[in-house]
Amino acid sequence: MLGIGVSNNFWEDELEKKSEEDFEKELDEIEKDSREIRDEPENTVELNEASFGGIATLWFFTIVWCSASFFATVIIGSDMIADIGTRNWESADGIVENSYVSTSTDGEGGTTYCLHVDYQYTVDGRVYDGNRISYSADNSCNSWSANSDDDYPEGKKITVYYDPSNPSESVLLSGLSGIDFFICCFFIFPLVGLLLLFGSINASIGYFKQR
Repeated sequence: MLGIGVSNNFWEDELEKKSEEDFEKELDEIEKDSREIRDEPENTVELNEASFGGIATLWFFTIVWCSASFFATVIIGSDMIADIGTRNWESADGIVENSYVSTSTDGEGGTTYCLHVDYQYTVDGRVYDGNRISYSADNSCNSWSANSDDDYPEGKKITVYYDPSNPSESVLLSGLSGIDFFICCFFIFPLVGLLLLFGSINASIGYFKQR
């Protein structure tokens, strides 16, 4: 009987000890879960604020980029369309009166050259003065045309293209030949703007879906 009593007390102590350990573990787990629940809203708010700030910055940059690209495209595109419109203009004999290259220097020391040509031409016995090479060329200077006026020496006989409905409007290069295709490189900027706009829309949709 004594042996049985000792055995029972031993197991009761073990069970009581085990129950206390399990209870303490459960309390620790409950407390840990409570801390995570309390911290989760704060972390979520911080994450949402950071995401909103990034999206707002992306939209600001996108709007500025697209606006600048839009105005540049309108200016460049209108000149190209005007050049294409000269492909059916009439031709007349002309002569170069003067030609020169103007220069400008940017802040980094690079030099840009712009060609200028003054000429005369005759339409139906009337003499006109002109100075337009092409619509694109008027707004297109570059860094490699330092001697481009050599093609138009004073007194050189040239062919001038004029608008039949308004003979005072003239160019030296008509149609596609008047387009400076180097400026077409600038059309990459509107494409980048479209990519930025697409990315901004996707980021905004993803942000509001997470809320």
